[in-house]
Amino acid sequence: MKKKITPFTWFPVILMTSFFWFPSDLSAQDLSICLDCHADMSVSLRNTPHELRQESEETGSVNVACFDCHDGWQEHIEDPARDNIDKTSNLLPLAQGEVCGRCHVTPHQAAMVSTDPHLKADLSCSSCHTVHGNRNEYLVREDLDNFCVSCHSSAAMEFQRRSAHPLESGNIRCVDCHDLSSITTAEFKIGFDWGCQSCHEENAGPFLYEHPVTYSHLVEGGSCLECHEPHGSSNDRLLRQTSRVLCLQCHNVPPGHSTRHSGLGSRYECVQCHTEIHGSFSNGLLLDPELGDKMFPDCYQSGCHSVGN
Repeated sequence: MKKKITPFTWFPVILMTSFFWFPSDLSAQDLSICLDCHADMSVSLRNTPHELRQESEETGSVNVACFDCHDGWQEHIEDPARDNIDKTSNLLPLAQGEVCGRCHVTPHQAAMVSTDPHLKADLSCSSCHTVHGNRNEYLVREDLDNFCVSCHSSAAMEFQRRSAHPLESGNIRCVDCHDLSSITTAEFKIGFDWGCQSCHEENAGPFLYEHPVTYSHLVEGGSCLECHEPHGSSNDRLLRQTSRVLCLQCHNVPPGHSTRHSGLGSRYECVQCHTEIHGSFSNGLLLDPELGDKMFPDCYQSGCHSVGN
């Protein structure tokens, strides 16, 4: 039975071709043969990472030649026809990955030919990058700080919600949270919570009294996203639901909230009293340390809400 070819089948082959690829031994004089017809292509590569080797000797750029990327050059020199030389952007995604992988042996390149969801969507290197005539950062096709939203329109709409991460203002970028070099995580999330904590370290803990949803899911993976929408939400603080509804997904309202203090406890949002929702250093119920002064006098002396309870 014929063995099915998958991206993982090709991955070791691509790495081998990457490590054992040697540019052809054509001289600068031979390279000029290409430029006799394609001088404009040489101009389009100037001052870019792919500047041709004969023009980059003084700048110390990486040695690149036409025949390093365009296979079929031998026949093309003999018979310069359009159909006997490869245009890399016209190759299938895995074939493009092999060509680019001759030089770009990086985690991003390895992910692109293995776990990257873009490959599964039949997207290739040239879907996001162009070489000739491109001076954008990372050679992305469009000069946008958040180039990803040009395709990910649903995510772009989420950033338009009332409470949203500041993508529109340019204070964050997609790659701040999504690691394009991630080989293990299909969504490129940087360790779920660890990505959030790089900016929100005040909520990271560890705390003496942990909120179970924060601590247990931190170990298992996914706590911040249990309560928050990562791009944007119609609720305050990127919450998936209004604060009271969100809390009630895991917690019941204690009966005493309706009977004690004339039922005052049932009239407030949970977070008005339980302000330390990520964790607390003083109270096991995650209550506001100043609750007795703000709302209920002497609540911590009543025997019901003792510190550390």
